[in-house]
Amino acid sequence: MIAPTTTQQQWLPDLALAGFETRPLDVAGGHAVLVRQCDPPRQGMAVLYVHGYSDYFFQSHLADVFRAHGYAFYAIDLPGHGRALQPNQIPCFYRAIADFYPFIDAAIDVIDAEHHRPWIVLHGHSAGGLVTALYAAEGGRRDRIGALALNSPFFDFMIDRVTRASIPLVMLLGRLQPTRIVGKLSPVYGETIYRGTGGEWEFDQRWKPVAGIPMRAGTARAILLAQRRLRRGLGIRCPILIAHSARSAWPTPGSPAIRQADIVLDVAHMRRDGPLLGDDVTMIAIEGGFHDLALSPQPARERYFAEMMGWLSDVVTARATS
Repeated sequence: MIAPTTTQQQWLPDLALAGFETRPLDVAGGHAVLVRQCDPPRQGMAVLYVHGYSDYFFQSHLADVFRAHGYAFYAIDLPGHGRALQPNQIPCFYRAIADFYPFIDAAIDVIDAEHHRPWIVLHGHSAGGLVTALYAAEGGRRDRIGALALNSPFFDFMIDRVTRASIPLVMLLGRLQPTRIVGKLSPVYGETIYRGTGGEWEFDQRWKPVAGIPMRAGTARAILLAQRRLRRGLGIRCPILIAHSARSAWPTPGSPAIRQADIVLDVAHMRRDGPLLGDDVTMIAIEGGFHDLALSPQPARERYFAEMMGWLSDVVTARATS
């Protein structure tokens, strides 16, 4: 249950994005931040967005797309990420995916209270796609999820054979030395999307540095364990969409491929593991898509939005006629 102090919180203007409001979610001894678009539609539909690793919610245009289709848009900055990052806290550090469940529970309770139990889409990107997939299978409010929409979900690491052979050591370090740094994202992806380095998008370098945030052994272990859990099958009951780029490429500086592919994750892993999530899984490939499909260049970005919203429309129609 949400702590009483959480339910009494008021919405305040978001200092990071115009047209949005925030409220804290202080649950189970931790701190997250819920974000919503101001004056949301009241059509009985809502979406809760969960960001990826080394990330936070800043994609205001994504909220606009959902709003145009009648959805009240909410996003959560998970503990240790973005707006929820606290002084002296290790950024993006966690030791179990399930530690995030109480915060998603709390966010759904807020949405339910404000919209009288609407039809909810749980929408996750990258590591957030892994979190939301596991949550939809075993989270406390999983029965409130009407559809699961995943944007390039983190089903496996895109690493070479030598690095993959070191996974048992990383798992051991995750238990014995959880805060030890074991890896870091290539800066090429950040440089590709950030406006200051030739991309289209502006985001806060404190919360999403172009060079990425180092991954700690405990976090790597948590992700690896969650991926193993997924590969045993999740049995998610709601309809699932998995959207990803048409191809992946290594983050080689100066390569033309980095501007038309996923250079963070291998889309082959998404295609391999997607059917393990449940019985109703739709997978779409977006030609020219980036790792975060919502940050892809045009026309890939618009195709992604059109495909996702078209799929959701079909799900809503099927629900209404069933």
